[in-house]
Amino acid sequence: MRIRLFAAAFSVFYLASSAWCASEQGVTIRSESLVIEEKTGDIQFEGKVQVRMAEVVMGCDTLKVHTDEADPSRILRGEASGNIVLTRGNDRLEAGMAEFDLKSGMVELTGAPRLMREKTTIEAERIVYSLDEGTASFMGPVKALFGVEGDRP
Repeated sequence: MRIRLFAAAFSVFYLASSAWCASEQGVTIRSESLVIEEKTGDIQFEGKVQVRMAEVVMGCDTLKVHTDEADPSRILRGEASGNIVLTRGNDRLEAGMAEFDLKSGMVELTGAPRLMREKTTIEAERIVYSLDEGTASFMGPVKALFGVEGDRP
C-alpha cells in the first residue's frame, strides 16, 4: 500500500509540471511529512515544505494540492500557508497564504503579501501573480517603495 501511494504521489507531481508552468522538467517537493487522502485525491505536505519546478522555487509551512477525481495524476489547484516565499527569476514574493490555479498558472497571495523585484517592493491586500509570465496585479490598499536600498517595508 505504501509503495502504491508513493508511486501515485510521484506521478502526480511529475505530471503537474506540464499543467503548472508548461514545463516537462518535473517538480520536486520536500517536507517533513506527507498525507494522501485517497478518497478525495488531496495531498498535504507539512513542515518545511520546499517546492522546485523549472524557475519557480517556493517554501512554506503547509502545502495542500487537489487532484482530478477522474485522473488522480492531474493536479487542479493548491493552497500554501505559513511563511510563504516564492521566487521566480528576480521576483521574490512573500505572504501568509497562497492559492494556485494550476491550469492557468496563476497564484493569488494574501496575508500581508509583498513582491520584491530589484530595488522595488510593493505591498497590497492581495497580489495575483502569473507564474508563466512573471506579471502581477495588486489589489486593496497598495504601498510601493521604488529605488530604495536597505530595509524593505
